[in-house]
Amino acid sequence: MTRFRHLPCLVLLSLSTTACWRSKPKLVEFEVLRTSPELGASAQPLLLNDSVTVYFSDALHALSVTSDAISVLDAEGNQVPGSLRVGANWVTFEPRPPLTASLADGSFHPASRYRLQVAGYPRPDAVRAADGRRLAAARTYEFRTAGLADVSPTRPAPLRPVAELPFVLRNYDLAQPLPADAPRLQMHFTLPVLPASVSPDAFRIQRLGSPLEQLLPRSIRVITSRLDDFPGSTIEIDLGTTPRRIDGGLCSLRKDDYVSVSLSNVTAPLLDYAGNAVLCTSDPYWTVVPGNSVALVEWPWPGKDGGIVGDDPVLPGFEAVCGIVRPCVRVEAGDGSLGVFRPRADTVLQPGVPFDRGDGVLVVSREASFPFLGIDIPAGIKVRVEATSGPVQLLSCGSVRIAGELQIAASSRPLQVPRHGTAVQELIDASPVAIVAAGGVTLRGRITLATELAGDHTALTLAAASAIQLLGEPLPYNSILAVEAAWSTVAEPPIVGLRGQVATTVVTFTYGMAPACQWTARGVSPWRALPIDRDGGVLRLVDVEDGLLVQWQATAADAVRVGEPDLTPGRVGRVERAADQDLIQVGTGGFVRFLIEAELRSGGPLPSFRELRLSDR
Repeated sequence: MTRFRHLPCLVLLSLSTTACWRSKPKLVEFEVLRTSPELGASAQPLLLNDSVTVYFSDALHALSVTSDAISVLDAEGNQVPGSLRVGANWVTFEPRPPLTASLADGSFHPASRYRLQVAGYPRPDAVRAADGRRLAAARTYEFRTAGLADVSPTRPAPLRPVAELPFVLRNYDLAQPLPADAPRLQMHFTLPVLPASVSPDAFRIQRLGSPLEQLLPRSIRVITSRLDDFPGSTIEIDLGTTPRRIDGGLCSLRKDDYVSVSLSNVTAPLLDYAGNAVLCTSDPYWTVVPGNSVALVEWPWPGKDGGIVGDDPVLPGFEAVCGIVRPCVRVEAGDGSLGVFRPRADTVLQPGVPFDRGDGVLVVSREASFPFLGIDIPAGIKVRVEATSGPVQLLSCGSVRIAGELQIAASSRPLQVPRHGTAVQELIDASPVAIVAAGGVTLRGRITLATELAGDHTALTLAAASAIQLLGEPLPYNSILAVEAAWSTVAEPPIVGLRGQVATTVVTFTYGMAPACQWTARGVSPWRALPIDRDGGVLRLVDVEDGLLVQWQATAADAVRVGEPDLTPGRVGRVERAADQDLIQVGTGGFVRFLIEAELRSGGPLPSFRELRLSDR
């Protein structure tokens, strides 16, 4: 019994030791280490554009950093505007620099007192560490800003130079557009402009013409542009709706006038924060355009189609007619019930006989008619049309492209060219083989006949509501080419290329959709470059009807091919939906294109629009 006498004491000692080992370690407090620059009553005053950085003892929980958790207050207790930038274990308060000569419009005012507050325990909105710990205690730092008396010969204002760069006016090779009814000139510099150096004497503004007219600005101010590398690096000169001449008279800006600005480097030079005068290699100039805004991109633009194409060129798209963009649809082009014909192997089209339209789906004609949504015969593919038993029609709700061979086996008929303005349906009914497109027809391959023609006979009619481009071999003898009568009002020729010995005529189509059909019409504009001094604009949709989906897409300029968009996979931005008055951000010197789409069905409305415009305001 003696050897077990001390056992209870040993057990208690062991349990006590184990409890000590299992106790939670004491957490290290989360606290502020320092500020940069050092703040306090004895510290040097801050310049008006100086940032303040607070460093913490551990990594930060970024979402806990708010304008309430870290704020700067003035002497009256009002919160000072500025932005917060968060790092791994630091937060920087960045003030807004002053842009006026008084220096009283920035975050910090000259010769004023402020305090920096960092919220800590017990406030629920205290700054937190990444592991959730709250700042152990709130911190407050008093500081003051430099006054106008604290300047020196190397610093003409209580502002800190932002970079070791030359102070240069950014110039452009081409004249920038200037709206006649709201002429505001913007000049962009590599560094912030000292507001006190901005005066009318620093600029010589002229309307170039005979005679030259020197103009007086209505106002001049320093602003921050989206194109600036640093805040306050742009000067805006407002001439007013009716600019005044230096002699007191009025000047009227007209379309195609030029306006130039010269900078004075002697009597009243523009300065940067370090007191350096601006370097200007050449005078910037602007060309006057009508209106109160600058159209950066317009669609459609002058031309036979305004640059309207589809994402798939043979599918139904849009057309520009008499200043209106509308779906390109025609009743005579069929209902598109057979889908897109894009054969992958040699194919025979014979009424009543099933065939593969190119995607593994077997379809059959509607009696003697082949109503396709689009026709695309690739190079190296031969399609034979059997029409020896009677007339055959190949119809396309979109366009027709033939890069391979289309062979026609048909019983010919005497050639009878209809008078101008005849309904296209009459021509179709009288043709052994008719190819009809609501869009255009492009021939890069060849169309051949399986049998010889009599001298006064024809076997083929090619009818299009848009242009016919003959870029391959000449057409069979006595073919009839028919284009819509609307082409007679267009300056560009409706038929381009080698025709051969053919007959041409103008016919009328019926605008609309055939019964019992439904599909989606799409249109895409070419890529258009923004002016070099713009990175976006405001979208204006002119006379857009309901039912039209408008989208846009942007990409940067190609680094190698000058003046071309960068279409490398992964570099092109995603397609974004757009509405009237939307602000579209493209990027400086970037490219943009518009996409339109409409769900169409027979008997329903056919939406249209007059113009899509990207303006500077």
